[in-house]
Order: sequence, then C-alpha cells, then structure tokens
Amino acid sequence: MSRRIRPAAVRAAVLLHASLLLAAHAAAQQPPGTPAPAPAPASPGQPVPRLPLVPRTPARSEWTVRISHDFDQSWLSAPETPEASAAVAGMRKVRSIRFSKDAQTQTYRLLTRWTDGTSEEEWIVAGLHVAERAGGRGLYVVGSEVATTRQLQVTDFPELAWLDMNYYRGVETFRGKPVFTFSVKFDAKPLAADEARFMEMARRRDPSATPTKVFKPKVSEVTVHLDAATQLPLLYNDGTTLRRYSFQQPPGSAPLRPPARIADFIRQRNAALKAQLTPPAGPGDTTGG
Repeated sequence: MSRRIRPAAVRAAVLLHASLLLAAHAAAQQPPGTPAPAPAPASPGQPVPRLPLVPRTPARSEWTVRISHDFDQSWLSAPETPEASAAVAGMRKVRSIRFSKDAQTQTYRLLTRWTDGTSEEEWIVAGLHVAERAGGRGLYVVGSEVATTRQLQVTDFPELAWLDMNYYRGVETFRGKPVFTFSVKFDAKPLAADEARFMEMARRRDPSATPTKVFKPKVSEVTVHLDAATQLPLLYNDGTTLRRYSFQQPPGSAPLRPPARIADFIRQRNAALKAQLTPPAGPGDTTGG
C-alpha cells in the first residue's frame, strides 16, 4: 500500500511538526472551559494536498474502516481496541467493514462485522452485488436502491466525496504522523443523498429544521485527517459516526476471486437472465437449419 512520498511536502511537514507541538502545549495551558478557536484556513507556505484529494487505492488493495456511533471527543486520542467501537447496549450496529479490491477483475469483497459478534460477507463482481440473507438463508442480488456498487466505480471512499480545498485547514499531527486536516461546521457540510432526503422530510414538518437539530451530532465540527504522504484517509468524524481507517497488504498477488458458491450463483443467475432475454423461435424460424 506504499506510495511515493514527495520530499518537499514531507520536509515541510516535519518542520511544522515542532510548531504544532508548541501550539498544542500552549492550548493545554488555557483555563478549563476556554472555547476552542474556530478553524482558520491553512497558512501561506504550508504544504498543499495534491488533487484528487482522496486518491483511489492501488489496483489490488485491502483496508478496514472501524466505525463507532457511540463516542465523544475522547475517541480522538483513545487507542484502537476491538471493544472501542461497541455500540449502545441492545442495538446492533456496524463495528467494522473490511474492503478487498481487485480493479483488474472489477471485484470487491466487503466483510461487515456487527456489534453483536456476527459478520456478513458481500461480493461485487463486474457490477453485480451479491449478499447473503440473514441467518444464511440463501444468496440474493442487492437491489439498485443500494448505491454501494455505483459509488465504488467512482471512489473507494464515497463518504468523503464532498471533500474539497474549501475545507483545508493545514498540517497537523495525528497518531504520530503528519496529516492534512479538513474541517467544516456540521450545518455547512454538503449532505449525502440519503441525508438530503431525510432533511427534506424533516423540513416539511419543521421549516426551521437544521442538520444539527435533525442529526444531533456529538461534535460541532466535522473533521477529516488524510495521511500527508499517501492522502488516504485516517479519520473521519462527523459527530454522528466516527470512522478510523487502516490499510493492509493483500495476501499474495493472486487475483481476488469469489468463493465457488458465489461464482455458481452468479453463473446461474446470468444463464437464467440470458434465457429470459432470448426470444422464442417463431413458427417460420429456420435458423436451426
């Protein structure tokens, strides 16, 4: 998963590291309750991210997104542990999603782990999204109302599609490494399609509704940290969901292929579809010789 690091950007980030630590120390000396200053645009002379801001991962790659819906600001400095993303008691929520990607074969594997200890595996093969029904009750094709397949054709991180340089705040240090930081007030962040639909319904009931009133985020500022070397995401905190990203080396160099039961399901489904689309032979059809 390594990428070529631009020496100029890294040297500038290292020089900034010391000043950032001094600024953090000064902030720690402020009296309790002192409000944090509003984020300012990046200072002139700081490293500037390359475009696209969030690049595609390598053609053969794997990464994990650890997710929490029940957190506060202490999450930002807490160590990563399996228990760290436990959801509210009694509620089943996503704990993590592990993505495996093979761009050459147009194949993705999504392994979702839930807070109740269960897991679900999905495959996207040449645009066909196959999942298994709850309790192992057979395979099915995920409907077009789920946009995962369409989104992954454009970006590996659709949740960050709204990100642009208007929200860039400069270089910071996160978990010991320089990062490009982006932030925006929750009410000013562009909404995803499903969020926009929800807001539209909310405003029909209450014209004064705002995203903060509707979604009730735990933080007022949406924050994104991108690795300064690769520009792949490390953290995305929008106050309703906290995502922490880690990247793994794919096992071996073999192409990513679905297991036999998935491949057989796709083959049978395609054969049945072809049969449905083939017109029946008419009484005067002599194509059979």
